[in-house]
Amino acid sequence: MRLLEGATDAEVVTDPNDEIEALQQDNADLRRELSRAIQAKRASEQGLSALRKQLTPLYRALQAVFGELDAAGVDDSGPANNATPRVSAVWESWKQKLGTNTAPARVIDALLGHGELNVAQLKVAAKMANQTVYDAIHRLNKLGLINKNGGRFSLKQL
Repeated sequence: MRLLEGATDAEVVTDPNDEIEALQQDNADLRRELSRAIQAKRASEQGLSALRKQLTPLYRALQAVFGELDAAGVDDSGPANNATPRVSAVWESWKQKLGTNTAPARVIDALLGHGELNVAQLKVAAKMANQTVYDAIHRLNKLGLINKNGGRFSLKQL
C-alpha cells in the first residue's frame, strides 16, 4: 500500500495491482467452482440416465398392467361390488345352489368383485384354467345369469 501525496495516515489507498491480483484469484476460484459444478451435473445426469434405463422395463410393464385394469373397469375406489344386501343375498343363494367352491360360484365371485371381465381376466381372478372358465360361463349362461358383451362377461342385473 502506498500513501497518496498529501494524504494523512487515515487516507490509505490500495495498490491497483493488488486489486487486480485479488480479482484474478477470485476469477480463478470461481472458474474452478464452475468446473466442479459442471462435473457434478454430468455425473448426476449419468446416474439418472442409468436409473431410467433400469426402471424403463418396469415402467412399461406397469403401464400394461394399469391398461388392463382400466380396460376391466377397475379403479382406486375398491372392488366393483356395489350390490345391495338383497342382491348380494341372491348371488349367495345362487352360489349355494351351484356349490360354494365350484367354478360357476368362483366366476360369480370374480364378476361381483371386479365387474365385467374377459376370459383371460376371469381365469386370473377365479384362479382357473381356460376350459374351466368356459365351462362355468356356459353353465351360467344356460341359467341366464350372465351377459356377454363382445368378449367380456358380466352378471345379469337382479
